[in-house]
Parts: sequence; structure tokens; C-alpha cells
Amino acid sequence: MTQHKTAIVVTLLLITTWGLAAVPSSYDNQKQAWDEHQKLRTTSPFKGISWRSVGPVFQGGRAVDVIRPADQPHVIYVAYASGGVWKSENNGVTFRPMTDHLPSQIVGSLEIDPNDSNVLWLGTGENNSSRSSYGGMGVFKSIDAGETWQHVGLGDTDRIGRILVNPENSDQVYVAALGKLYSKGGDRGLYRTLDGGTSWETLIEGKDWTGFIDVARSSNGVIYAAAWDRSRSSWNFVEGGQGSAVYRSTDNGDTWQRLNNGLPQGQYTGRMGLSVSVSHPDTLYVSVDNQTPLPEAQWDMGDAAVNVKRLKNMDKATFLLQDPKAIEAFLRSNNFPPKMTAEGVIEQVEKGELDPQSLVAELADDNENLFNVDIKSLEVYRTDDAGDSFYRTHQEDIQQVVFSYGYYFGQIKVDPQNVDTVYATGVPFIKSTDGGKTWAAAWDSGVHGDIQAIWVNPNHSNHIMIGNDGGVDESFDGGQTWKKVDQQPVGQFYTIAVDMEKPYNIYGGLQDNGTLKGSSQNTFTNNRYMGNDWEQIFGGDGMHVSVDDDDKLTYVGFQFGNSFRLSSAAPKKITPPTYVGEESLRKNWNTPVMISTHNKDILYFAGHKVYRSMNKGDDWTEISGDLTESENKGDVPFATATSVAESPLKFGLLWVGTDDGLVWVTDDGGNQWKKVSKQLPKGKWVSRVLASPHKEQRAWLALNNYRNDDIQPYLYKTENLGKHWKNMSQGLPNETINVVKEDPSNENIVYVGTDKGIYVSTNQGEDWHMLGNQLPTVPVHDLIVHPRENELVLGTHGRSVFVADIKPIQNLTDEVKAADIHVYPMAEISEKRRWDSKGFPWGYTDSLEDKEVVYVWSKSAGDAQLQIKNTAGSVYFSDEITLSQGLNQWHWDYKVDEALAIEAEAAMNAQSQQQEPADEANGDETPAAEDQPLNKSKMPYAESKRLGHDSYIEPGKYILQITQGDHTHETEFSVK
Repeated sequence: MTQHKTAIVVTLLLITTWGLAAVPSSYDNQKQAWDEHQKLRTTSPFKGISWRSVGPVFQGGRAVDVIRPADQPHVIYVAYASGGVWKSENNGVTFRPMTDHLPSQIVGSLEIDPNDSNVLWLGTGENNSSRSSYGGMGVFKSIDAGETWQHVGLGDTDRIGRILVNPENSDQVYVAALGKLYSKGGDRGLYRTLDGGTSWETLIEGKDWTGFIDVARSSNGVIYAAAWDRSRSSWNFVEGGQGSAVYRSTDNGDTWQRLNNGLPQGQYTGRMGLSVSVSHPDTLYVSVDNQTPLPEAQWDMGDAAVNVKRLKNMDKATFLLQDPKAIEAFLRSNNFPPKMTAEGVIEQVEKGELDPQSLVAELADDNENLFNVDIKSLEVYRTDDAGDSFYRTHQEDIQQVVFSYGYYFGQIKVDPQNVDTVYATGVPFIKSTDGGKTWAAAWDSGVHGDIQAIWVNPNHSNHIMIGNDGGVDESFDGGQTWKKVDQQPVGQFYTIAVDMEKPYNIYGGLQDNGTLKGSSQNTFTNNRYMGNDWEQIFGGDGMHVSVDDDDKLTYVGFQFGNSFRLSSAAPKKITPPTYVGEESLRKNWNTPVMISTHNKDILYFAGHKVYRSMNKGDDWTEISGDLTESENKGDVPFATATSVAESPLKFGLLWVGTDDGLVWVTDDGGNQWKKVSKQLPKGKWVSRVLASPHKEQRAWLALNNYRNDDIQPYLYKTENLGKHWKNMSQGLPNETINVVKEDPSNENIVYVGTDKGIYVSTNQGEDWHMLGNQLPTVPVHDLIVHPRENELVLGTHGRSVFVADIKPIQNLTDEVKAADIHVYPMAEISEKRRWDSKGFPWGYTDSLEDKEVVYVWSKSAGDAQLQIKNTAGSVYFSDEITLSQGLNQWHWDYKVDEALAIEAEAAMNAQSQQQEPADEANGDETPAAEDQPLNKSKMPYAESKRLGHDSYIEPGKYILQITQGDHTHETEFSVK
């Protein structure tokens, strides 16, 4: 058995030059990158930028694990694929994040020590192996119920399938590790620690692409482990292989036996899940994703009389017998041109000009292919003799549960009190009460599809919790009815857009949860969501979204280029049509679609060719040939466009980037295209190409080599339409780049979103800084600057949307940078009605107070004195503050120092009284003092004290002054 020590060794990062191929990143590479990340966090001059979570929350996110400690029934832990671990201590009323600033909060498995509920084991790296699944950095351990974490090893295993703690010995822990997704070899297999994570040993070594996905233990000490042989590339996914198998150990893992008697074997054996019965320890259930193709006689031909499967073998005579309405439905659903009607097709077939097979020869719908591949799919096997023999529990196939993507599920759970009640996951949640012979749905209409995790209460087995692509649901009646539990901002956004409403709305396309729209004024704070929730405006896996404010139109889409135009009328599909005899348009999972900045009637759509519409998508014209070169083919669409950009400075100047690493530019609207990627690293996925809003010939380019398990940043800039490219990644940590944007109002400012955060440059990419320091460790997939409000909006893939005020950075001039201290101008403050009242003594515990944010730039760190004065110099508020080097924030609740304010108003009243004799000398008559009524308007602060009110700033003109050492700066503001 191979020994693994957990000591962290920092090595030099592999620096890939343009002439060398990148290699998969190791844990040492990632650890050094994280150290650089942390250094940028602590040294950034922009720590003073605050990020505000604005949701959405209602849709949830991919919950990959749900666990509850047996001795704390009110505690729930939920692990999200890329949103980290969240904890509830009030039975699901609220949750708080527990892993925000770990080097990875991509989760594969979470486990509680059955002997000590304060001890948690976290396996990072999602094990679902989908195109949106990220790797991790090994195993972390907490001994204080998730408050703090320590890395305890297996850093190069990349993706963890399951963690198992021996209930008889907490120091003995087993880890099923899959290894890297896009590269073979490396650390993968079944591991064990005997000392609580100090050291690890390999029990079964994974070979090539085979790792381990699950591990389970019976109450009599038998351990089972499931190996999974799978490989993925940008263009192909092999879901199963010869290495997939179940192993058994009867000596705590010292020796292992492969179990072959009755279980599927061979190239089509995919992901497997394990569940041992508590009540019958010799009984083990195994779920299998069996990718074996079904013979044509067993194909599901569907309900439609005319569809792709039927047309493949339909002769002319049979076709002509079909109902024209069925033919018309087929043509429309498969996006044939509107002018191609059933009547015309029937006529062409009758004349012999067209045959039924030509209608489907080049037809490709990659979304439909996810569901309509005829394979054995989900199977359930059972042993009642501890693995000596297995049998398939069901005679009938279990179809339309995992479809063609069983790699995404793989969970099975036997009732702890009833050996014949068992649950399995897929798109639906299903249940058997007869030992797996027959199956039925165990969910209701409120449960989101794609079930990822199962927890069954060991003491009350009708109490179930499931994790799915929409979060967590809970049932108390064995799956008959459900309630949604979580309300966390854990959406996995791909894209972001904004409109010009007041206040403005944010739009975004999300993995698993469609296209959403919500107000920018929402906020998630103190573990509660405040505001009106977002709304879903379209379904599917949400992708590109664009907003036409002038015509009140929204363009949305879901996976593989299914694009729609939304208005007050019914949604209209606008994907460029399929033409008979032409190659079907290859479209990326996230197909780029955009509105022209010059004319909002004009749209661009890019597959392997680029199309332009002059009438909002009603008609399309091809404006390029095939802009890809790769000949790699598989079951994943490849050789497609991934990013399109139009210069806002010149109509017809377009940029296109592809997944096979090519970059193209045209300056004449697509008549001539020039490939400009010869100088760039070969074969890197273009994650973003950006046409500068400031310089016509400038463009930015981000490449992404994540699909080769390479985390290096690839960022380039050209100032001459791609003739020359300059590497701009110096100063960035080794983190894959997803998006780059220039600030629309200040060309020196550039933003970059990576797989772990957000960075900014104020000098066109020569230097980089972390933007704010409290953003969770989360992939930033898209960003946009609102042109009116000057707020930066981030779409994250795991923590929904964040917003920050970036005006202080936009206004960071050379003069401000050179100043020892600079207080930014303040906006006019409006007096609030509630300031004049005592307030309700029984106010809500989660109410939010109004606060003014004051920005201060300081050349050096240190203590400072802050004062608020009136124009006469009287002080109303004073405080000692500590400034960091760079941009700082001071939050003011509009309250003043009561004693100082009363003293100031007394001084003002005294000055006013001194003026009265002069008034009398001028002949003004003043009543005797005893006849004068008490003038409360002249002493509002004293009156507030008498009434027991808080003292808020009164209307008037004021100065906010900050003094640091010998340096002072001030700004005037007014209250009305």
C-alpha cells in the first residue's frame, strides 16, 4: 500500500510559454496560486470595495450532499456543487455559509463523524463529471462544527466521490477519489487514514481514467467500494468502461476482492452507487448507469407519428400516409425555415425531389440527444449474501429516469428500518417498496428535477431530505409531499445583463434554473434575503441573455443555441433554421447571441458559422464560413464559437473566438474574415473576446484551458486588430479566466473574473489587484458595469449575483492617488421621517438601518480622526478610525454625538441671541423673554434627548473632515 503524507510542499509554478504545451495543474501549483490569491487579498488597495449579495435565492442550486448530526436534530448541513457548505442551526429556517474563504469550496462529499458531531470531513471537487463540474484541492477537516477548517491531504485527487468514517474508530477514514476529469493517471483510487488525516495510504490504486466514486460499510464491518471508469474531453465523454466495478473488503480495507458475480461488466458499465441495509447488513443495493445500447426493436419511438427516429427508416409510401399536421409539427419543432411547410414537403416527396431520410440526414439537436438515446440506462442490483452474488431487482427496464446522463446521479439509499424500501436518484426521485422489483415516483410538483443527494432519518425513516439542482427539499411522509428548505444565494450563473429601469433590473442565465430577472436593490444579509425575489422568465439551462430597453424585448436561450425573443406576446424561437441538404449548425452548450450596440434590431448568433439578423431574429443571413478547424468529434458538440464581440465604435467590426482556440476579426460586417490567433497558445478554449469601447483597434482576449485540467491564466490584448498580442496575465494568480471587461467610462480600468474571484487593473492591465476582499471563493463567469449607476454586477457560478459601487475606482485620478489622504465627495442626504420619532420598541430583529458610505483614499495605513462640523466649525460628530493603505469605507448611520450636537446648537443659539440687541437698535420690537414661547426648532438635539429619541443629523450644510497625522482632507455635504 502506498503511503501519502499531508505535508504541504510549495513548488514553483509551471510557467507555460507560448511555445510549450500546458500540463495538468498539481496541488502544489494550486497551493502556490492560493498563497498568491491570499496575498492579493491582504495587500489590495481596493479592500474598501464592498460586495452586496443581491440573490436570487428562490431557485436554489445544485445541492450535492445533505447531512444531519444524529445528536443535534435541529442542525442541517448542505453542500452545494460550487457554492460551498452551508449550516442551519434552527432546523432550516436560516443557513449561513461555512467555507467562504477556503481555497476551494467546490464540494464532492461531506461527512459527519458519527462519534463526534463537531468533526466534519469535506471532500472537495465535484464528482458529477459534467461539463460544469469543477475540481477541488483534496480533503479538509473541521473539529469545531465547520467554523474552521484544516487541509489534511489528498490534494491531487481533484474530485472526491465519498468519505466514510468508521463508526467504531473515528481516526479511520476512507476516501473514494475519482481523480482528474480531463486527464488520465495521477492520484485516484480508494484511500484510508488510520490517524485522523495525518497520513494516507492507497488501498486500491486507480488506473488511467478509473477512480472511485462511492464507499459504504455494513454494521458487521464489511466495506464496499465502487470504481468508475470515465473520461472527458472538450468534444467527448466516455461514461463507462472496463474499470467500473464493485470491490469488497472484510478486513477493514487491508485486502480487496472484485465482485463479478451478477453485476454488469465491460465497456458500457458507468457510474455506480452503493447503499448497505442497516437492518440486514448482508444486503447491499447497487445502482448502475448501464450505457449498453438497446437493439433497435427496443427503441422508444416516442408518441409523435413523425419524428427523427421514425423518419430514419420510413419509406415514401408510409410518409405520404402521415397526417400533414404531424409533418408540420415536426418541421416547426426542428426549426426548419418557415417557408418549408408540410404541404410543400409532401409535394416534393411525391415528385421524388425529397425523401424522408433527407429531412433528418444532417439534423442534430444536441439537447434532445441528452434524453432520446436508447440505452439500458438505470439498473438496480442487490445482494443478500454480502456480495457473493447479485441479481437485478427488476424485470422491466427503469427508463426515463437518468436518460443518457446517469453520470450525473448515481445515488441510492435503502431505508434504515426496512430492507425492501429503497430510493434512487435521477431526473425524478423514485422509490421501491418491494426490494426494487417495481418503482414509483416519490416527488411532487414542487420538487426541482435532477436529484443529487439523499438523507433518510435513521430513527424516523419517513423523514427524508433530498438535494437537487434546485436546492434541498424535505418530506415527512416517505416522499409523498415535500417542502422546500433552503433559501440561499447559490445560483450558478453563466451570463449577466442589466436594463435601464429605475432601479435597474439584473438578468442572468443559470445552470439548471433558466433565465431569471430581479431588482438590483435586493440584498442577502445576516443570512436572510431582503427584498422582492427574482422571477423566472424562461426555463432550461439558462444561457446568453440580452435586453432591448427601447422595444421592451429580452433575448434569452437555453443550452445548445435554443434562442428566443420575449415580449408581451408569446415567446418566439429565433434560432437560425435548419436547411435540408446542409450541415446542421454546430452550437456550443453556451451559444453566443448578442444585440448590436449600433442598432437594436440587429442580432448576431454564432455556431460554427456566424449569422446576422436585421429584424430582431425573424430572418438570418450567414456572414461567415466555418470558423473552426478541429476535426475532433464525439458526443459533445465541439468546433463551435464561444464568444462574439462587436466594436461599439465601428459598425461591422466583429470578433469571434472558438472552443478550438481560434480568433477571427472582420471590419466589413463579415465579408472578409481574418484569423488572428497564430501568435496565441494553441487549442485553448476562448472564454471571452472583448472589443474595446475606447479604442477601435483594441481587443482583449481570455483563453481557458480548464478542459485540460490546467488552471493557468491566459489573458491577452491587441492594439492593432490582432496583428500582435501582448500577454497581460502577469500579476494575476494561477486561476482560470472566464471574463474580461474594460470599464465603460474609464479606459484604464479593466476587470477580470476568474474561477476564484474578481480582479481589477487601473492601468490597462499592467498591474492587478483583488477587487474587495470579502467575496467568497467562487467562479466569476460574467460581469457588467451598469452605465448609469456605475455599479459592477458579477454573475458567479455558485453564489448568485453580487453588486459593488465602483465610482471610487472610476474617479481614482492621478491627483487622488498622489494625495496623502482624500475624502470622496458625498451625495446630498435626505432627512428620513423616522428620525423625528422614538421608533417602535419591538422592531424586527432583521431590520436594516440606512447607512451612508463614505469613501476615503489613504496613501498609508494608520489611525485617523474623523469629524463632522457645520460651516461655522462646530463639531457634531467625532470618531477615531483606522485607515488601510488604499481605498477605505466609513459607514455612517446618520447619527451624531448627542453631547457634541447639543453643545453645537447651544453655541448657535447663543450667537443668535447676541444678534438680537442689534435688531433692537434697528427698531425691531422683541417681546420680553418671559413672554417668548419655547422655540424647539432652535434646539432639536436637546429636544431629542428630552424625548428619548436617537440624535440624527439635522438639515443643513456640513463638512466631513478626516485628519491622519499631519494631513487633512475634507468634503462638504448637505442634508435636506
